[in-house]
Amino acid sequence: MVRDRLAEADAKAGFLLDGFPRNVPQAETLKKMLSELDQKLTVVLELVVDEDEVVKRLSGRRTCRRCQRVWHVIYEPPSVPGVCDDCGGELFQRDDDKEEVIRHRLEVYSSQTSPLIAFYADEGVLVGIDATGPVEEVTTRALSALQPYVS
Repeated sequence: MVRDRLAEADAKAGFLLDGFPRNVPQAETLKKMLSELDQKLTVVLELVVDEDEVVKRLSGRRTCRRCQRVWHVIYEPPSVPGVCDDCGGELFQRDDDKEEVIRHRLEVYSSQTSPLIAFYADEGVLVGIDATGPVEEVTTRALSALQPYVS
């Protein structure tokens, strides 16, 4: 699926992958695939965030049972705790957003995905940014970090 998409004409001008590759064997496959397509990976953006901050961000999410809107108890709380401002539905915490589940996912990330950081650093394409702070600030940092690679 990735190969087919990267082979399309609009991907020749550039592309963004999110969530792939997740491990070194996938990264090696992507590298080979891109070589066969006469393309090259020019930059990999690493979003650097403290583990406790990740837990705080994810565990604070609450989802409306009725309209599925996502709120955050700290960063975007509803007017009335536990009640969706949009539709009046009940807000709940998904199992995936519970602290123990998040910490387990971070352990899996550390063991399986973080070796990608070393892989892409060795490839000379890794750029890391501080991804702490408001979305607007992180977006500005990301765009600034990517600017030298955009033609």
